[in-house]
Amino acid sequence: LDASASVATSYLWRGQDLGQGDAALAVDLSDSMGAVSYGLWVSSGDATNGTEYDLYASYAGSVGEIGYSVGAAQYNYPGKAGKEESIEYIYGLSYGPASVTVFDGKGTDYEYTVVGYEAGAFSFAYGDDETTTHFDVSYAVNDSLTLTVSEPEDADTIVVASYALPF
Repeated sequence: LDASASVATSYLWRGQDLGQGDAALAVDLSDSMGAVSYGLWVSSGDATNGTEYDLYASYAGSVGEIGYSVGAAQYNYPGKAGKEESIEYIYGLSYGPASVTVFDGKGTDYEYTVVGYEAGAFSFAYGDDETTTHFDVSYAVNDSLTLTVSEPEDADTIVVASYALPF
């Protein structure tokens, strides 16, 4: 069982500051059995929907040098009437440091795609959900501290510092 707690200067999600400038606290509990991973993530930072907890699971493997994953995430907002939960199916492909991940909203037309690239301590992500896009650059200062600059298409630049501590 893996566990971590984190604090971030804001709740950055798909190029949006869901915390509207407020800090976010989160806890993540995860485990895996072979190729199957699963977990629980809880956060305080969503200013509109309140406290959030997510349940997630995935199956991952590879064929030669091509990695793949198939999974699902359930997003829950117990304090928000009419927004109690939503589910996304998640499909991913990777080759070396490059990846493409699609988040497909169950029972909706919503789809979010992110193209990522890892280069040492840097990571780059371009996300698109058909209504807006964003480009993120992250730098892992060490195993716990990460700095991210997100450039949303139609909004101000968002800068986030996050600190995670495993326990």
